[in-house]
Amino acid sequence: MFRVRYYKRRIILEVFHVLTDGMGGVNFLKELTYQYLRLKYPHLREKAGDTLSTDTSLNREDSFLRNYRKSAKKGYHSKKAYEIKGEHLDKEELGIIHGYVKIPALKEVCHKYGYSINEYLVATYVWSIYKECLHGMTSEYAIRAAVPVNLRPFFDSVTTKNFFAMVSAELVPDEENLTYEQVMNRVVTSLRSQINKEHLEELFSYNVSNQRNLFARAVPLLLKNIAIRLVYTQSALANTTTITNIGNIRLEPEYEPYVKEFVAFLAMSKGQLLKATICSYQDTLVVSFSSVLAEPHVQRAFFRQLAKDGLEVTIESNGVYV
Repeated sequence: MFRVRYYKRRIILEVFHVLTDGMGGVNFLKELTYQYLRLKYPHLREKAGDTLSTDTSLNREDSFLRNYRKSAKKGYHSKKAYEIKGEHLDKEELGIIHGYVKIPALKEVCHKYGYSINEYLVATYVWSIYKECLHGMTSEYAIRAAVPVNLRPFFDSVTTKNFFAMVSAELVPDEENLTYEQVMNRVVTSLRSQINKEHLEELFSYNVSNQRNLFARAVPLLLKNIAIRLVYTQSALANTTTITNIGNIRLEPEYEPYVKEFVAFLAMSKGQLLKATICSYQDTLVVSFSSVLAEPHVQRAFFRQLAKDGLEVTIESNGVYV
């Protein structure tokens, strides 16, 4: 369910989402890095010892079950969303583009708009899809970006198992030629209406209630697998894309001088051929796009908008887009 590799000065961790979410994966990667550095530099072992970091939890609680409240209301979207289409890369290729910005400058831009960093980046991403794919036209399908929300701060949990809920940043293109500010306002309003403890509890409680349903538990596994595939397809197609913010990654001070950066990206899923990941380390934030589409026009529009807002963006790619 996970694989660790290395390339030159880079340590790479691939994780299957069934095993853990972003927080669990990052904490595991940090511990791997600490151990490598202690092996490489004996003085770090002498100083830090050889135990797990105090920030690392071994808690394997099912926090979904502990915080479950009886609910029959489905809080997530199931209606089909707008789908980004286009020519594909070769079968074995995945296009990766990283864009680096300095956090102090980014905070100034976000303050000007009155949005958080996450709200600003998610809304700009939706704007880029609207601009490059719909070209200001209306559509019967909403543009929805699935945004995973870490539930641990809301429910006082330190579990290493999956504990997140998915909300959708939505833009309904019911008018022509919406401005950047109009799109931003609609998307941020959509996010803010969903990211609160009551709604998040409602989202995962609905899923847990299905899991606890005695009739469903009696259904043969073959039929369950068929049903799960149908539900997965419906939920995947209910979003145009996914953008996840892993947050600010902090290391113990003695290890910081040895680590330059963290980056992360998502694999593709049905109907979602372009995804984005956000993470930051020290004073730098990186937005990483992964895609199987041959033309990076949405990514280009995203970074151009950041530059238009006065941000200096440094671009790096894996060489697929030349």
